[in-house]
Amino acid sequence: MIIERVDVYSLAAKLEKPFGWSQRWTDHRGMTVVKLTTDDGIVGWGECGMGQAARAAVESLASLFTGEDALARERLWQKIADSLFQSHGYAGAGMSALSAFDIALWDIGGKAAGEPVCRLLGGPVRDSVAVYATGLYYTENDFPDALIAEAIGYREREFSGMKMKIAGKPVAEDVRRVFAVRKAIGNDLRLMVDANEGYNAATAIAVGRQIAAADIAWFEEPCGSYDDAANLQVKEGVEMPISGGEGLRTRYEFAPRLAGHVFDIVQPDVVNVGGITELLHVGQMANAFGVPMNPHFWGTGISFAASLHVSSCLPLTPHSVAPEPYVNEPVLEYDQTPHPVRQHLTSGFEVAGSRVAVPTGPGLGIEIDEGALDRFAERPPAAFTS
Repeated sequence: MIIERVDVYSLAAKLEKPFGWSQRWTDHRGMTVVKLTTDDGIVGWGECGMGQAARAAVESLASLFTGEDALARERLWQKIADSLFQSHGYAGAGMSALSAFDIALWDIGGKAAGEPVCRLLGGPVRDSVAVYATGLYYTENDFPDALIAEAIGYREREFSGMKMKIAGKPVAEDVRRVFAVRKAIGNDLRLMVDANEGYNAATAIAVGRQIAAADIAWFEEPCGSYDDAANLQVKEGVEMPISGGEGLRTRYEFAPRLAGHVFDIVQPDVVNVGGITELLHVGQMANAFGVPMNPHFWGTGISFAASLHVSSCLPLTPHSVAPEPYVNEPVLEYDQTPHPVRQHLTSGFEVAGSRVAVPTGPGLGIEIDEGALDRFAERPPAAFTS
């Protein structure tokens, strides 16, 4: 089964209303999507981040896949990783590009076998995955009314938890926002905060201590994900779990942080870490070190489906006869922010009881609306053939 063609789509859509977090504000969303077609007509889909760097990295690697055996996933992963090894690409856009191709290869493998990806991974241990809502970003004049209405909306949709942004406003203002959301949603839901690497250690500790009474389930990316010393300092200084790792690449970047217990929870993203192959590796490593893995997600249905398949196969951390999300069972981020590309590229995933069923169709188990590829194209697609 030979990869005959690679198509690369750069997609973007304007938002009706900008929103922000600690690092920037945005008025658009998008992704880079890859389509692999084999000589017998099987198609696999993958994705990674948007923008010139992501697109350029995907296009630079595309010719290395044409003419290759689509079922040789591990060999191809190693081939591309070796080509990136002695360069900054291994820790940056190159690994995100490899993530997109790896997801597409698993999609092809499942379709060729007539099985969902989770079956190829060894078989799921759960047929649905717990999810939480991500939203509560900054929008213009959002506090208190718009912020509180959004939080109550997630409660009414019966999400078991939600995550909000901090570190994009003065500390005192962010603290008020956290306590206002906690008051609005009550004490029975999980509330997480995400600083997106926006603090130094001393400030993160001060913020963590001020919001501790709001019963925070985890404090995400208080400091830079590569700043192990700062994250360890925060971990020692606050009374809540510390999480991070959405931008880390491969098992090799996670290994020292797992061994050093830098994070209480790790959050690799399938579009950054190295695809399905590496998301599973990191999950297994994290389990061995007793560190829960709750995957990050901020893409479309392609990467969400990929994350569902891997999450369905992860063991409890630690083992218990009482599986419980947030305690020992993985919980997957479910981005609820506006994303026109996500909305139209694939069908939605129904949330019931704060869980999403793992797709049972072959491969990723999703259908792509190829018309959306044309509607949201930033530029004509690039095609590579063997």
